[in-house]
Amino acid sequence: MADIDNDDGLPGGNAAVTLDLWLTLIAEHDGTQRSLKRYEVRAEYTGKVLAEYGFLVDAAALLEASRTISELVTADHDLGIDLEFSHRVRQLLALVDPELPDHLSDEAVSEIANAVDRAFLDTPPAFLPGAHEVLAQLDRMDVRVALISNTGLTSAPAYREWFEREGVLDFFDHLTFSNEVACAKPSPDIFHPTLSQLAVRPENSLHIGDNLLTDISGAAGVGMKTGWISGHDDREPIVKPDFTLSGVTDIPGVVELWLQSRAAGNN
Repeated sequence: MADIDNDDGLPGGNAAVTLDLWLTLIAEHDGTQRSLKRYEVRAEYTGKVLAEYGFLVDAAALLEASRTISELVTADHDLGIDLEFSHRVRQLLALVDPELPDHLSDEAVSEIANAVDRAFLDTPPAFLPGAHEVLAQLDRMDVRVALISNTGLTSAPAYREWFEREGVLDFFDHLTFSNEVACAKPSPDIFHPTLSQLAVRPENSLHIGDNLLTDISGAAGVGMKTGWISGHDDREPIVKPDFTLSGVTDIPGVVELWLQSRAAGNN
């Protein structure tokens, strides 16, 4: 049967699974979302670029700025806010010295941004055990697969480069990074455009993530079904998830259950 067009212009018969990234598919090697080693490498690389432009900045100040901006980014994300990557880099520099961004050319800021990305690529996180296989399984299912990631101080191109290096880039039909689109989960402004790219309506979509606010409340707020990976967020849920998972390897089974429910007419 052909898909039926609806008032929102999206076909009615397709299904999509959207995935969170951090603590859903990947984590630092100690299981967290933050890497002291990357902060140190970022400070080192950034300091070298600044020195080339005649600015000698204490490594400890750069390291502290990295820690602080992580907290600022997380607070922004909880409000559904993000800045484009280049603006985050300027924010990082302003934490070292409020006047520093104004004294740097666009070329210098661009080189610092490249240094920040190089720190990520040189000290990357790790895909959780089984994540590669899970993505391969989803690729064989009759669903479209997208990523919706609230992103810290790493650019979307750097993530795409790392995904390609890890052999997972082609498993996704679309990738949405908050610092590329300048908004973040739980805002509907990050969910709706992703679903539009997939040509799938919210009620025909399942979002899976670990964060009860940004992932579960955000996705449910636009009408998506939700799957919560437990164990990382101990807050009382604002919205009860439709499915609860213990980890990444549960994802294919939950997607199958959801697809069976849809086929039975229970959406």
